[in-house]
Amino acid sequence: MRVPTEFAHPLFFPDGQMLDTLPDEPFPRLLKHVPFYYDIVRVSPLPWEEIERSLPALVALWREDKEELERCFARRDRRAARGPIVRGLAYLLSALCWLNGRPAADVVRWEKMVAALPHKPANAVERLQFIFHRPDVYAAFVQLHELFIETEKLAGKQMAMKKRMTR
Repeated sequence: MRVPTEFAHPLFFPDGQMLDTLPDEPFPRLLKHVPFYYDIVRVSPLPWEEIERSLPALVALWREDKEELERCFARRDRRAARGPIVRGLAYLLSALCWLNGRPAADVVRWEKMVAALPHKPANAVERLQFIFHRPDVYAAFVQLHELFIETEKLAGKQMAMKKRMTR
């Protein structure tokens, strides 16, 4: 699979723009192996059109990696923490875009992409910049966790408003 140029950020695809065979995994588990897979291939059902289903699934993936990160930082193993934090960062970028009813589209220029989103946590770009620059430090993990909590709250609010409007 060729990774489109707009997704080929070196943090997520350090080996370039090609991926070997893809594991046979159900939604959303493939994201553990290929960041932004559903944003790239855009197969139905589109996750940003079904946030009631897709956002909780992303949060569940994050919680798995969060537990692993807690163990890594308890051992002071920054090297082992890097992979789960980078995955969590990819989950968060997808979650923010999906929350706003759109796919992640330009990960290479993620600052512009996030800044253009109407629904996002306060100071999201600045906080994400910190994580992007030092993804293997404990403070980045804490910041990523807080961003997930705030994004979950925004998602709950969006879903409640959507429900109320469909009544």
